[in-house]
Amino acid sequence: MKITAKHPIKYRRVRFALSVIVLLLAILAAGIPGALTLMRRADAQVALGNAKSLRIALQAASTRCYAADIPFHDASEKGGVTEEVWNQVITDSRVPGDFWVLQTAEDGYQVYRFLYQEGDFWVLYCQDPLTYQVSYQQPLIETLRQEGRNQP
Repeated sequence: MKITAKHPIKYRRVRFALSVIVLLLAILAAGIPGALTLMRRADAQVALGNAKSLRIALQAASTRCYAADIPFHDASEKGGVTEEVWNQVITDSRVPGDFWVLQTAEDGYQVYRFLYQEGDFWVLYCQDPLTYQVSYQQPLIETLRQEGRNQP
């Protein structure tokens, strides 16, 4: 069998194409972690913005409750506020997550601390000093305990 000049050129093209594909895959694999970090950071910024909207809605609701002399803080209710306030705050702020009022002033109207959860992000607000701390939570272990079973 005689080897013609076409065969080496054909294999050179295949080798070049495979080299380009491997190079592109290496670049893609190196870029994925950076892109994921940027996306997570952007999601954290959105959660922070929603927490700030929530703070304004909580302040407005507490002012309305104080003026009307109706209760604002109720630790036994959802979110640590009365049901009426909960609905009002969610409507006013339009946040997609949940919140919990953790600490109020002695009069029960001024919010000192709250926790806001949106997806895997947690935002902790503290009034003094005015800080927001955004954390990314990823569940590592999840357990499900079914009712009626004596499993640990």
